[in-house]
Amino acid sequence: MKYSLPGIHSSLKYIFLIIGLLFFTANSNAAISWQTINNNIQFLKQQDALRFYDSNQVLIEGDECALLVDTSGNFAGVEQLVVELKKRLKTPLCYLVATHYHDDHLLGMAVIQHFYPNAKLITHQQVSADFKTYQKAYTDKLDSYEKSIELSYQRLASIPKEEQTAWREKLELAKARLFRWREYKLNPPKIALAVSKTLNLGNFEINITPHKAHTTGDLTITTNNGSTLIGGDIVDWLPYPGHGELKSWQTLLKQYISNEKLSLIIPGHGDTLNKQQLKQPLAFLNALTEHVKSNQNLTSEALIESFPQNVLAPYQQNTLNQKSSQFFLQAGLNRAKSSE
Repeated sequence: MKYSLPGIHSSLKYIFLIIGLLFFTANSNAAISWQTINNNIQFLKQQDALRFYDSNQVLIEGDECALLVDTSGNFAGVEQLVVELKKRLKTPLCYLVATHYHDDHLLGMAVIQHFYPNAKLITHQQVSADFKTYQKAYTDKLDSYEKSIELSYQRLASIPKEEQTAWREKLELAKARLFRWREYKLNPPKIALAVSKTLNLGNFEINITPHKAHTTGDLTITTNNGSTLIGGDIVDWLPYPGHGELKSWQTLLKQYISNEKLSLIIPGHGDTLNKQQLKQPLAFLNALTEHVKSNQNLTSEALIESFPQNVLAPYQQNTLNQKSSQFFLQAGLNRAKSSE
């Protein structure tokens, strides 16, 4: 999602966008907080301000192997993650799991693969089948960075001279990072799943299951005897439905809510949840499908205006939630309409 940057001169807007969002400033090392779930699981929580822009990650480590779930879409941030992994890992990083194909979960795998070439990437079979599309998405993203850098250089002359040197240095750093990222490659999955698979990381087992819910190619991980679910964006408190298989997604959430073993849920975005909290995203998805089904003759604008406000009420607590819920609502209604 993209938000405007009010009050910033247009000449500086591009520089702030590159340096602030795309190239990870030096002060951002603490952007991801490491939270210990237990002796085997670390939850790498994205900072709240970016909770709808960028993803969480999860590190799982047994006695013999480690597994990383998802990567940030901020490549400089992923490089910082590599620095942390080299400090923290006690075992080889054997596996990488992309819970789905969205940029903020998959594309940063190119950085991890560069530093950990023996780590096997695991995806849904559908993601594997379409992988050339995501490889192109990686190069396209770098191309867009390059164009933004070029434009920013052109606009440097419009800012005060006393500020130009500092901004030029930052853009030079951005250029160096971009050159480095051009050397990285998003390599195809080594394991593509159409059915569930159990991995033993060394006295610690996990089960990886493919779904069609948030997208047509999702993976989830259950562990700790079924009490812990790493659900990716399927279990986000505010779910993005724009690419969702809505009916199967709703069914899956109902299963999680009724699962007596399940106690801890780690989402792709935001804080950890319990299964009772999953009633909110389920209500949002239910309302989307029911609203479209009951009002098939309404335009998209009319559907938005008449959407039940009680369903949106929990998402009105702050500006970021409000903006995101409106964007997600529009995307979800369009998706529901196309699925009818």
